[in-house]
Amino acid sequence: MRGSTRVSRKNDSGSILAEDGEEVHFDRSGVGGNGVDGIRVSHSVEFELQYGFERLRAVNIKCLNSDLDQ
Repeated sequence: MRGSTRVSRKNDSGSILAEDGEEVHFDRSGVGGNGVDGIRVSHSVEFELQYGFERLRAVNIKCLNSDLDQ
């Protein structure tokens, strides 16, 4: 799936607004590469969905190439 991010530096987590309009939570364990520090608000990302204990969560999150320069 693809979407855009909203990030909270306070607790190293955030949410992704998926292309289908669904909002999906993520935390540092779901982010590869530079971790949450590499993700900024409104970055376009690609991710997979995984069923967590309470809700769906995003995992294997990767920034799309067009956002890496920003």
